[in-house]
Amino acid sequence: MDAFTLHHGDCLDVLRTMPDASIDSIVTDPPYGLSFMGKRWDYDVPSVEIWAECLRVLKPGGVVLDPFTGSGSTGKAAVLEGFRFVGIEREAEYVEIARARIQAAVLPIFGEVA
Repeated sequence: MDAFTLHHGDCLDVLRTMPDASIDSIVTDPPYGLSFMGKRWDYDVPSVEIWAECLRVLKPGGVVLDPFTGSGSTGKAAVLEGFRFVGIEREAEYVEIARARIQAAVLPIFGEVA
């Protein structure tokens, strides 16, 4: 597995494609349902179904998953600490921001990553 993988899409759709017991840790800052600053991404509260899928892919042992990656803070921290990271983000703009932030953290540690 690469140092990090980012998926652009709805987290429930992406989680359903992931194998059972494939993630070691879930660290996330999910939407709160506040419509913060009028942003749609913070309007929907994660469903029970999303958390059930998170538990399904979880196993003991640091690949870190953030199903609501946003700008990539969790991914950056994970790779800086030597963990592999899987992120899911439905907003294309934030996928690219996260990719740039995590890639910048990965380069000094792992070298060029696709």
